Amino acid sequence: MRLRTHWLWFAGYFLLLCAPAAFAIRAAEAPASLTGTWDVIEVAVDANDQPHWLYEPNDPRLLGRELEISGSEISLNDNSRTCRKPVWVASGKIALHALIGKSFKRPPHFGTAPYPSLSDFGLKLKDALVTQRRVGCTPADTDWRQAWFVSPTPDTLLTNYADGVVLVLQRRSQESEVKPSFSCAKAQGSSERTICESSALAGYDRSVTAAYRRALNRADDKGEGLRREQEAWIKQRDACGPDVNCLAKTMRERVDELMQD
Repeated sequence: MRLRTHWLWFAGYFLLLCAPAAFAIRAAEAPASLTGTWDVIEVAVDANDQPHWLYEPNDPRLLGRELEISGSEISLNDNSRTCRKPVWVASGKIALHALIGKSFKRPPHFGTAPYPSLSDFGLKLKDALVTQRRVGCTPADTDWRQAWFVSPTPDTLLTNYADGVVLVLQRRSQESEVKPSFSCAKAQGSSERTICESSALAGYDRSVTAAYRRALNRADDKGEGLRREQEAWIKQRDACGPDVNCLAKTMRERVDELMQD
């Protein structure tokens, strides 16, 4: 009887030790509220930390990108490495302003407050309590290796993509309209018609236009050379025809070229 009692006590103790691990497994499952397709509608950076910017506010390289979250991967169509076999861990409720301040603490020599605010990032969001979810990835060196995700509303998602950057995303619905920079009613050629059939390609088309306008504003020769270069690039893009992969690659590379200054 004593042996049996001892065995039962040991078994109960073992299960108690394993309980946190079992909970972690459940917490690691991809949350249904986050799965789906999301569009980047805002790229936010700390206005008081400009020397450390990797991206500008509403940077065309990220604005309009498409984020896919599933049980097997997290991917952003900006040519970054996909996070495979994501492991999700919820860490409880936190005020949105506290999360931003904690995540982007400033160096002490800046002469400003050590913790940025929502307004410093230009985020016009209600300071709600949100559930913070962190993610672990395979491979471990993806851009998502230190990422957290919070969802202030069912159709809004925030994540700290790359150093010092907050992406604001909107859930894409089946009714979402494809919106390139041009009128699809006046689309010419197979390349433009293909762009009008894809939200991802339409996002890149808007990014090319935004990056081109930015480059024109900074050109010191009234932009004549840049205009000729853009005309030549459009011919290169149109040579892709209906090839989706070719169009995506060509437009992504053009955005990167235009942002190099």
